Amino acid sequence: MSSRHDNAKAGEFLPGIIMPPEIHGLLRKRLAQIETADSAVNCLIAQARAESLVEALEVLKAISAQAIERLYEVVEHSTQARLAELGQS
Repeated sequence: MSSRHDNAKAGEFLPGIIMPPEIHGLLRKRLAQIETADSAVNCLIAQARAESLVEALEVLKAISAQAIERLYEVVEHSTQARLAELGQS
């Protein structure tokens, strides 16, 4: 996960996406759950939880629509990468 965040400054989740520290930490936790899921089912559950958090940010208009789209893409990418890893084991 760290390679995605190398260009982010302090307080940014991704470059250009700043959110409250509580949300920042919770979203990182959700992504970590996707990336460490021990089965496809658990990976998909973790994906749903992460997407729910992004959806809440969207409904609350807490960050821009462009940032929301980027977050959905990060969640999807993490999920697909983990599912591919699980499929190889």
